[in-house]
Amino acid sequence: MSNLNNVLYLSVATALLMSVDVLAQTSTTYQEKELNIAPLASQQPDTTGLWYHINEKQIRLANEEFYRLKAEYPRWEIPDEVITALERINGKTNQNVQSVPSQVEKPAQEVQPKPEAPLEAFAALTPKARAAASTTKVKQLATLSNAMNRTDFYLLIGWTALDKNMLDVAQQQFEQAKGIATLDSQKQSVEQGLNGVKGVKVQQALSLNDFEKLQQYLNNDSSGYVAQLLQGKAWNYYDAQQFELAAMLFALIGDNEGQYVTFVASNKVDEAFTLACSINSEIFLRRCADALAERQVRFYEVQAYSKSIDAALQLEKIRVLTLEERALLGWASKERGDVAAATSAFEEVLSNTPQNEVIANELVTLNRDDSATLGRLALKYPQIKRQLQQQTVQNAWPRKQFLYAYLNEDERVTTAQTKDAFTALYGVNVRQRSGQDGLGNFDVVSQYVGIGSTYDKWLWQVTFDYKQFYSGTPSQGDWFAGGQLDDAVSAPFEGISGFEDTGVRGEVLYQADAFNFYANLEYGMFSQPVDAEVTGQLSATGFFTDMTVAATLFRQAKEDSLLSQTGTFNSNHQQPWGYVIEEGARLLAAYVVAPKWSAATTAQLSTLKGDRVDDNNAFSLRFDISYDVAEDVSSYLDYWRVGPFVSYNSYDKNLSGFTYGNGGYFSPDYFVSVGGYSELLTLETLNWQLKLRSALALSRVKQQNELRFPLSDFFDDPDDALARLDYDRSTGLSGNIMAEGQYRITDKWIVAGYIGKAFAVEYQAFEAGIQIRWRQGKGTGVTSDELILSSPRRSGFAL
Repeated sequence: MSNLNNVLYLSVATALLMSVDVLAQTSTTYQEKELNIAPLASQQPDTTGLWYHINEKQIRLANEEFYRLKAEYPRWEIPDEVITALERINGKTNQNVQSVPSQVEKPAQEVQPKPEAPLEAFAALTPKARAAASTTKVKQLATLSNAMNRTDFYLLIGWTALDKNMLDVAQQQFEQAKGIATLDSQKQSVEQGLNGVKGVKVQQALSLNDFEKLQQYLNNDSSGYVAQLLQGKAWNYYDAQQFELAAMLFALIGDNEGQYVTFVASNKVDEAFTLACSINSEIFLRRCADALAERQVRFYEVQAYSKSIDAALQLEKIRVLTLEERALLGWASKERGDVAAATSAFEEVLSNTPQNEVIANELVTLNRDDSATLGRLALKYPQIKRQLQQQTVQNAWPRKQFLYAYLNEDERVTTAQTKDAFTALYGVNVRQRSGQDGLGNFDVVSQYVGIGSTYDKWLWQVTFDYKQFYSGTPSQGDWFAGGQLDDAVSAPFEGISGFEDTGVRGEVLYQADAFNFYANLEYGMFSQPVDAEVTGQLSATGFFTDMTVAATLFRQAKEDSLLSQTGTFNSNHQQPWGYVIEEGARLLAAYVVAPKWSAATTAQLSTLKGDRVDDNNAFSLRFDISYDVAEDVSSYLDYWRVGPFVSYNSYDKNLSGFTYGNGGYFSPDYFVSVGGYSELLTLETLNWQLKLRSALALSRVKQQNELRFPLSDFFDDPDDALARLDYDRSTGLSGNIMAEGQYRITDKWIVAGYIGKAFAVEYQAFEAGIQIRWRQGKGTGVTSDELILSSPRRSGFAL
């Protein structure tokens, strides 16, 4: 009976494989999941009965069973161990067993039935006959097998019960056999039987999708066979694209690889990502990192910037971010408004790609309001420094900040002008004002010499002035000083009508990114009739994206007449009066409405005071709109602005007379003008430049009949016609035209000049000037900031 286990193992293997062939696959990886248990070769008979007869020394029965099998399976390849066993019991060791005679000996006497006889008889049956046995019969034989406690009987009944799906009986028989099996073949058969029971149970649970049962089977199976079966089935589901069932089985057995590829195949991106990032292994960490990198990009593209940042930060915990990922972190941080995080990310990218202009520009833009950070970055990264310089000059050029552009190495300016070298200049200005007869006419000739240079980015200049003042003389009958001139008072007039004097002035200019500052101080006319005053102005300009705002505080002499600008004496040179000082503020706001279109508003509010002159207040307002037609006219034009304007000027009092208490300056109740203007400038940095301005308007003026002696009771009756100035209200055309230019003679010499004419109701003015400059260094062109009338001292704003 020792070989019965082998016989049983071989005879039931086929039955087992037929009953559980769906599960008889194992898989270790997705690529190697087709490792089937090899079935027995075809045409191989069941030799259980034959081996039973051989082991029991039943020679006749063994021979009959052998020939029956040969006849039924003509292609049977007889195993060597069968031939050897038959030869041994037939007493023939050298004769071919196939020649054994059909007549074999019968035993001398019949053996008495033994207790195990039913089991032996059952083993002698054909497989078909055993399979046809009733359930009751199998259970009886199982009870007998338990009593016999023999491995071969346990295996015989176990396999039979398994074939009949009597799983509890089969399980019990195989468990019993496992406890007493000694031979390797028996142990293998036991293991095969137990696995067969597990396979059928697993198949039944799978057919019902009873995952609770499957989990139970897994927990109770220490051999790993159930897991192997479920893994094979999971891959079958995967091949059939039943991804949900496949994923559930892979999760049940803890097959992370299978679960991951199933999620990927079913496009369950989030589930695949969650799984990959939950497993601490090299391949899954790499998959997690790849998924995080993909999510960083995807979230950024849909503007989910916080999620994109979170993905990048998680990715950074797994591996070092690539430069592209680091830059994307910077972009997302910028969009979320986290300047510090964006700066940190972009700076790391720039440190690895120092020539990256895009990243450098982002750092500059992010920290445009943080000069300390920009300074640190500029010192560390040459590209940042270049970006700052480029940005500076790109903005400075249209703003006419040529000093700032030069100091930041703008090639256009540095080639054309040497801005920071020592400069010497000489100039002459002429101004002539024509008004009412006599002292209403006024001429001034100014000569000046100056030197200048730069100091720590400040442009400075000191100028010495020599001025000559000329005024008309009052005629007989004119009201002047303390009364009306006649032959008894003055025949002819012996009062002052002109003099010469000197002065000194200094000025500084500073230009920074989007900001200009200018200041000047002037002290002069030391010998004039009224004590000299210190005058000057402070002016600042701010440049914004679409707007320019400028403001000026000023204290200046009112330069309308000899009386208002310097003061004068009465006819006996005994009592001076005049020298009106105007103090106030002026504001300018210019806004770019659309490309080529702009609007500007200028306002001024001031007070006027003089020696023995009544106090006064003044207000002026101007609004204009302009359109730049330069591109449509000539390529040599920097701009040509044309458009309408309206202006309004008003004084509290009319103090235009030349008697005590009056200032001798044009001070109407109102002066309104409506008209159009034009201003053009030729290109910068050529060796010549021209600027033309003109305006024409319809004006209306009203001058009140104020008291002729506002500070005294000269007349007993204030309503006396002579007690008041003449009342005037008139309408007419007003306008002006001004031309100025400059020309570079050599690389060190420049000549500049201007000439202009203005007229209004009862008023005309003419002015002209010329200047020659010498400057160290070399240059090939000129810039408009050095046109004579562009000086903030003359224009009124630091533009």
